[in-house]
Amino acid sequence: MNKLLDVKKLVLLSTIVTLAALALMVVSILVPNPFLLVLAMSVGQGLGALSLALYLLAIVLDLQGVAPESVGERERSGA
Repeated sequence: MNKLLDVKKLVLLSTIVTLAALALMVVSILVPNPFLLVLAMSVGQGLGALSLALYLLAIVLDLQGVAPESVGERERSGA
């Protein structure tokens, strides 16, 4: 499978999970309910940590995609 597509999918998934965590936190502020507050603080934090882990994984996979040949070709072309 194409590594670039995997990285894009990971970033997209990270964004969706981040928005879900943010939605939980906004709902707990707009509807002040102890249950929603606890839900937002526990599940929201878990989703936020998951999205950070997915994003960092995407960065690591993207950095591993740099081949030494492409770096050498860039130096020869003057870029």
